[in-house]
Amino acid sequence: MYLVQRDLPVGEWRVVENFKISGTGGQYRPTKLQYKMTILGDTTIIRTDYRNDNHFLSLARYEEIGTENLKTYFLIDILGQVVELGRIMTVEVKGEERKRVLFRLRDTSGNEVACCLWGQYAEQIESHISESKDDTIICLIRFAKISEFRGELQITNAYDASLLMLNPTMEEAIDFKQKYKLHVFVKDDTGESELMLLDTVATTIIGNKAEELWDGSYAEIEDPEILPIPIKNLVGKSFCFGLSITSDNVSNGSTTFKVAEVWSGDHIHRIESLSEPVSLIGSSSSTLSTSEVLCIDHNKESSSEDVTTPFSKRKEGDAELNDMNSTSKKLCAKNIKMEKTKED
Repeated sequence: MYLVQRDLPVGEWRVVENFKISGTGGQYRPTKLQYKMTILGDTTIIRTDYRNDNHFLSLARYEEIGTENLKTYFLIDILGQVVELGRIMTVEVKGEERKRVLFRLRDTSGNEVACCLWGQYAEQIESHISESKDDTIICLIRFAKISEFRGELQITNAYDASLLMLNPTMEEAIDFKQKYKLHVFVKDDTGESELMLLDTVATTIIGNKAEELWDGSYAEIEDPEILPIPIKNLVGKSFCFGLSITSDNVSNGSTTFKVAEVWSGDHIHRIESLSEPVSLIGSSSSTLSTSEVLCIDHNKESSSEDVTTPFSKRKEGDAELNDMNSTSKKLCAKNIKMEKTKED
């Protein structure tokens, strides 16, 4: 095994001759292919000048993790933004001390998955945090294991077989960064709040993709006068927002609420004409609210202390998640402010 590892270094191209092809089976398969290659005693491994920068990623769709399409015996490639990053802790496992870090990965549609990395991978994140000045971490885990912890699906490293890349520069990671993360301040007849719209939802109301407006630039924008017109045009408009109440809101008290769906036009008039509140069908962790955009803060990570959560703006009897529904008529708009993530 040592000789094979020595002759097949990760990231290098080799010509392999005299090997065995057989059917796949068992746990922790690195691909969905039906066949696998087995190195034999007389297998020959030869160096080559051939080069190809393609990483041959097969990125998992978050919504498919743990389903028939991506069962737990597959090792997957997963890309996302690190959110809710916990402290790197040293814990005892089977009599040995190991470092561990817990966090969540979020895709451009707002889907999230829990992650737990151990040992050298936790140390890699610890080192990145101490050395990097960039608060935004884009994380790629190759050959990650799908597991379950306390009833929740979780991504973790497959022993030492996984590869961890932080803020990688391959095409897939660059495309991931060129997405919206739009924070808007809205107001209805119950008060004000801050909402976060990720790429798919933001594109719906802006009408343009992020890369079309920013042309690949990540420079910080401090002057609201130079904001793209499609984003400026949001101020003063009314939308119907379907909100997702996440663990960050319930457990950590975050006052920024993620928008799962958005509607405008006739749908808003229909909601406003109803005498009874209308809940977003599907889960008690969702709510429907018609509000007007007051101002915009683009790619803003932390929530404003001056913005109150809908919980505090309602009567005590209306504080239950199932009853968080409101409608409003148009209100006056404020000036807008924009910040943009700065990438090295």
